Amino acid sequence: MLFLIGLSLINLPKVQDKLLDIGLERIAFNTQPFLDDVDTLKVVVCGSRAPLPAPGRAETCLLVEAGDDIYIFDMGNGSANNIQQYQVQWPNVKGIFITHMHSDHMADLPDAHLFSWIQGRNAPLKVYGPKGINLVTKGFELAYSADYQYRNLHHGDEMLPMSISGYDAITIKNDKAIENETPGLEILPFAVNHEPVNHAFGFKVVYKDRSLVISGDTINDGSVQKYSQDVDLLIHSAISIDLVERVRKISPLPQLDKILFDIQDYHTTIKEAGEIARDANVKHLLIYHSIPTPQTSIMEKVFFRPIDNIFNEYTLSNDGTRVIMPVGSDEILIDEIN
Repeated sequence: MLFLIGLSLINLPKVQDKLLDIGLERIAFNTQPFLDDVDTLKVVVCGSRAPLPAPGRAETCLLVEAGDDIYIFDMGNGSANNIQQYQVQWPNVKGIFITHMHSDHMADLPDAHLFSWIQGRNAPLKVYGPKGINLVTKGFELAYSADYQYRNLHHGDEMLPMSISGYDAITIKNDKAIENETPGLEILPFAVNHEPVNHAFGFKVVYKDRSLVISGDTINDGSVQKYSQDVDLLIHSAISIDLVERVRKISPLPQLDKILFDIQDYHTTIKEAGEIARDANVKHLLIYHSIPTPQTSIMEKVFFRPIDNIFNEYTLSNDGTRVIMPVGSDEILIDEIN
């Protein structure tokens, strides 16, 4: 009887409208806030996959929150949408860092520009990157110039002023700390080897007494291990040669077979990532930009098989994986944003 009553009520327009309002509020505001009362160094994975397809995952993107300020490292395809869903406050974003100029690390810069513009950014969007980053941002500005004008004409200067449209491109220099406005924060870029990419960087981030390193895309040339010594968190890209070779065997396209062969010599293997974490005395290893990204529990077991006896404190990231490191503590808390 109660079921029949409920079924009849749900057909009433007033009941439908009330349920819709509740549903829309949950969709818009159901995520946990980023800013809280505890002083932390926090990481949210906004994109966890490499260019190879992986349903439900965006390409490479890491959000780092130090106190109240946010810095984003890489903006791969789909990552800006995740950032929107996580209810990130764009005015708190102080800059975007591009590790290197492969498309899966910068494709969503235009969406980051639009979302931050809408939310009230008060200056051109700061983008830090390797030599040539100014050509990337100028290219996006040219491609989206009509879009900027149309949105300005539609919504007006008070909402979307043309004076803050576009980017402020800043070239990264090896081993030179990035000037920033966050007290207690140091962001240090260091060169890595991702040939034939001419300029590629990893980053060491220290906030008060907590620390992390982002590898970017690189072979194991010693640079990541050098800068990762005793850090709380190492965020490393990694490739499984075993899984890549298995995919090659079933590849229906000669072009894909060639690509899967070529990518093996300019990424760190999962075994090497474990060895780096062990030898650098890292507290926790977070794998992102996994190649190929495991999509089943069996695939994940095979992916991590090479480090089973090397390093045990590791996590495979998903889109929404969050690592919280409270200042003044050794805690490393890992959860998922739903």
